[in-house]
This record gives sequence, structure tokens and C-alpha cells, in this order.
Amino acid sequence: MNAVIARLQAERAAQVEFIDQLLSKVESDERDLVDAETSNLSAARERIAALDAQLAPLVEFEELRADSSATMTRAIGGATTSPRSAAPNAPAADGPVYRTAGEFVLDHLRAKGGAPHLGIPADAGAAERLERAARAVAKQTTAETPGILPEPIVGQVVNLIDTNRPLLTSLGIKPLGGIPGKSFSRPKITQHTTVGKQTAEKTEIPSQALKIDPIDFTKETYGGCVNVSRQDIDWSAPGVWDILISDLANIYGKTTESVAATAFGTGVTQTVAAADDTLKGWSAALYGAAATAYAGAGELPDRIWCSVDMWAAMGSVTDAARLSFGNTPAGSGDLSRFSGDVLALPRVVVPGLAEKSVIVGSSSMFEFYEQVIGLLSAVEPSLLGVEVAYGGYVSYGFLEAKAFCKVTPPAAKPDSAPSK
Repeated sequence: MNAVIARLQAERAAQVEFIDQLLSKVESDERDLVDAETSNLSAARERIAALDAQLAPLVEFEELRADSSATMTRAIGGATTSPRSAAPNAPAADGPVYRTAGEFVLDHLRAKGGAPHLGIPADAGAAERLERAARAVAKQTTAETPGILPEPIVGQVVNLIDTNRPLLTSLGIKPLGGIPGKSFSRPKITQHTTVGKQTAEKTEIPSQALKIDPIDFTKETYGGCVNVSRQDIDWSAPGVWDILISDLANIYGKTTESVAATAFGTGVTQTVAAADDTLKGWSAALYGAAATAYAGAGELPDRIWCSVDMWAAMGSVTDAARLSFGNTPAGSGDLSRFSGDVLALPRVVVPGLAEKSVIVGSSSMFEFYEQVIGLLSAVEPSLLGVEVAYGGYVSYGFLEAKAFCKVTPPAAKPDSAPSK
């Protein structure tokens, strides 16, 4: 196959697979496309259209060339070498030259006494010619032909980044576009009115003013840029342009998730300690944390957020109980996925949280706002280059930090046998 066609077809297949993976992730999360994903999808579709436009004339040319070769083969197919061919050309200094495979076979027959019924006589010199030809054969290996050996790139570029945003997905991302200014505020009731018993007729009933104070949110900007040469864009296979844009978007998403996770984890100050690493110890601590969170905000918790190490710690305890009792009394989950629940409460594993983090609380009491700027690019004609950037605006914070409570794990490692 033409090397150019192979490269373009491989890049087209990579673009189609990228679109399939993007849509599959959106479908598995049961959500709409975010701005960054819509931008990536449009860029991939445009690149596929450009590749198809390049491939069409090249494929047509290859088909014409194949038809011409087939016609030529049919035209000369009747020409054969006579079985009574004479001996090969005069031997060269390093051995005889056999022009065809037929000449080589004839010398074998002559060396073994010939084939009189076919008109092939014996030849005493045939054995000598064959021996010298065997001595003159040079061994050909790939070490002699490095200049024509291709270096194929197989499959997609390996990407070792988890592009999911579990914390932000669990909280719900609110739109930041349309909110003017560098900061904005959310109103919060800090003092309620009061109601009490009238102590006697015509006595004054209790009275207390309603106070509403602002919660300030400050906008932050995150982004990254790369200056890439036109040659790198045009000569790379698979194309570096699409890989570069996707990577910028992925790193932007991972960075903003990590920033929010750090603020979320450090902002929760209420704690309840687990007495021991058993099912009973964890259950008591989680219920205690839920009660503390309810007391702080008047809302029952709807999530448990944990770091990866605490997913392993709680999972080993709850799954040991499942294996022991034959059911799922404490939770569900397995080693192949982060999703699951603990004590009927959805568990969200957040790799961006610090180790030993287990947080129980109400997802409505922490808010995250975002406006994705997306892709920006500028051509540098004098340098034959393109500068590309990707970024967005975010803002986040607690509406009520007391709506959350941490569970401090015990120092000991998880016990393999659950407590009954």
C-alpha cells in the first residue's frame, strides 16, 4: 500500500476511535457534552473531512495502477522459458549467474545424469557450477537494508491520564458564563426569625430579625499553551495537532478537578474517628459523621467522598462481609470500578483528595462554577508556527462547611475478617 495512503488512513481511524471513546464516556456518565468535549468533537469531524479529501484522489490513482499492472501481466503471461534452455551464462568471478529458476533446475538435472526422455543431456560441469553457486550465495538480513525498513506506529498514542472529574460530576458544574465581574456572591441566611410561646395575653411575642449575608466567590483563570511548528503538524502521523488539543483539554479538566478537590478536602474541619478497621467500627463512624453533618446544615448527607487509599480500605472491609454473609449488608463495589455505595449512600472516589480522606456530606453545600474558553490559536507566519492555548474560568466554595464531616481512619490496616 502507498505509504501516504496508509498514514492518512491510520490517522482517520484514530480520529474515529477518539470520537467513539468521547461519546462512550459521555454516555456512561449519563450527561450532556461539556463545551470542551463539543469543541474536540467538532475538531475531529473537521479533520476527518480533510483526510477524506486527501485520500480520494490517492486511492483512485492506486486502483488505476493496479488495473494497469494486471493488464500487463496477462499480456506477457504466455512467454515461458524452454525446458531445454542452454547452460547459464558464463560464470562470473564469484560464481555462475542463473538468469531464471528454470536454469537452476536444469543444472540440477544435468548434474544427476540428465533426463534423456526430455532431451536434457548429462553435464559433468553442472555439479561444479552448483557447488560454486552455493559458495557464492551471500546472506541477506535486515542489518544490510536499514534504509528501506519502515518504522510503523501502531494504534493510538498511549495516554496515562484519568480524564474523569468525579468530584465535579458529583457536585454538578454550574455555568459561570454571563456572570460579570471578577467576583460574585451567593446570599445565605445567617440569622433566622424566631417563634415562641406567648407567656400571657397581650404580652409581646418573641421577635428576631432575619439576616442575609453574602458568600463571596472569586473567579480564577486556568489554561495552558504550546507553540508548535507547522512541520510537526504536517509531517506527524498520527497527527500531533489533534493529540495536542485533546491533551490540553484533558490537562485543563484534570487540573481544575484537582484544585477543587484540594479546596474541598482542606475546607472540611469537622471530624469523627473510626474506632477500629472492622465493619462495626466503620459503620459507627460513618453514621456519626452523617449525624454531625446534619446538625451543621439541617440536611442529611447524600454522598461519601473518599481518596483512593480509603476506597481500598473500606472496600476490603465491606467485601469481606459480603463474602462471609453471602450478601451485601454494608455496601457494593468491586476492584474493577470506583462506583458503588457504602451503607446505601453513593460513594465517590476522588483521586485528587489527600490520602486518608473520607468525607460525608450534602453535595448541594459546595458549589463549582465554570466557563470553558476552549481553544485559542494564533498563526506565526514568519516562524511557520502556530501557538495554541486552551483554558477556562472557574469559581468554587462552600455554602456551609459544617454540612460535611470527615471520618478519621484508625491507624491499623484493614482486618480481613468483618466484625459481626
